[in-house]
Amino acid sequence: MSFWKFDSNIQIRLMLQFLTTMASMTVTPYLIVFFSKQLGTFVTGFMFLGVMAASVAGSFAGGYLADRIGRKKVIVVCELVIFLSFLGVAFVNSPWLQLPYVTFILFLFNNFCLGASGPAYQALIIDVSQPENRRAIFTASYWLNNLAVAIGGLVGAFLFDEHYFALFFGVAVSIAISLVITILFIKETYVPEKRARSASRKQRQKGFMADVMGAYKEVLKHRIFLLFTLANLLIIAVEEQLTNVIGLRFVQEIPEPEQLFSFLAIQVDGMNLLGLLKTENTLLVVCLTVLVSYVVKSMRDRVVLLSGLALYFCGYAWISFSNSPVVLLIAMFFATLGEVMHIPVKQALLANMVPDHARSTYMAVHSLFSIVGVSSAGVFILVSAWIPNVAITGIFVGMGLICLVLFHRIMKKVGQEQETATKATQSNATA
Repeated sequence: MSFWKFDSNIQIRLMLQFLTTMASMTVTPYLIVFFSKQLGTFVTGFMFLGVMAASVAGSFAGGYLADRIGRKKVIVVCELVIFLSFLGVAFVNSPWLQLPYVTFILFLFNNFCLGASGPAYQALIIDVSQPENRRAIFTASYWLNNLAVAIGGLVGAFLFDEHYFALFFGVAVSIAISLVITILFIKETYVPEKRARSASRKQRQKGFMADVMGAYKEVLKHRIFLLFTLANLLIIAVEEQLTNVIGLRFVQEIPEPEQLFSFLAIQVDGMNLLGLLKTENTLLVVCLTVLVSYVVKSMRDRVVLLSGLALYFCGYAWISFSNSPVVLLIAMFFATLGEVMHIPVKQALLANMVPDHARSTYMAVHSLFSIVGVSSAGVFILVSAWIPNVAITGIFVGMGLICLVLFHRIMKKVGQEQETATKATQSNATA
């Protein structure tokens, strides 16, 4: 399906996502180093934990509110706060002023609102999409997001060290543009039903927190959704190890430059190799997404998803064990091919799974599990100090097998539900 055939809300949202992601990626990957230079690694570590906690809290609050008051209101308020916070960050990191602790406080507000807006953004796209076009929509979103990350990261790599003030200000401008366009052109996609509002008022009499906990308790009763979020956690946890456990192994095992190809006078050490694999991953995603989506569009979702996951986990298991540059580049190709295959199908499956009245709440829980997956990097780093590398590879293989089993069960269950719904529809039609 062509991008121009998507709902106007989706077209605008994807273009704004590209703009803001590209701008934010000029600064986000370099913030840890930025704070470490000013305050030291120890203090920066605690700041990082604080920012992550703010993001989690924001996700829960935003998911709840977007299902109670609508998506657009949450997005507009959050983007306004994010704009003001980045404007403040630029001001307190200008050529005339350096206030790192004020910067940290501003980033707490920033990440709280980023977390709060995430479920609303996701629910907005699901609201105005249909099951038959969601795979195409998430393919476009995935491609645009990776292209934005590649461009923004490249710009930041060259400019952040000496021009961070201009980049912070540029992010603020991009958010301001997104805010204005959202207010003027994005239509509200969800208006809570009166009975939902009435129920909400009754629950608020018992207390706001009881209402929030009740909403999330309902999500936790959805067994298939929980299996999905657990499987997705395993996928993210493995991917995060490239820049953590696997990256540390590269640095330790390849301390001196080695020949990359016998026919090229190019040498790489462990750190160079890590950067090369990350670059390969990004470039392959940008170059392969459209081609792969065209090749697999006639294949069943179940086949594409499970095949992609098998390639993905095999590739990363291979990367976690080998230290041959050529072998690692080949393994990354297969891992990225699997990534390009499974992500759009997985996202469409998630969109079709969540109920209309609680989409943002479900997306908030999904985001929390994703954050846990990212945070698992610390656990793997600790474990890797005590067990051999082959055991880490074995853990990755085990995680991959568990993920495949979970998605096999999920797809089987979803297929049964769809078959039941189809039979019920046919029965009603003939009655």
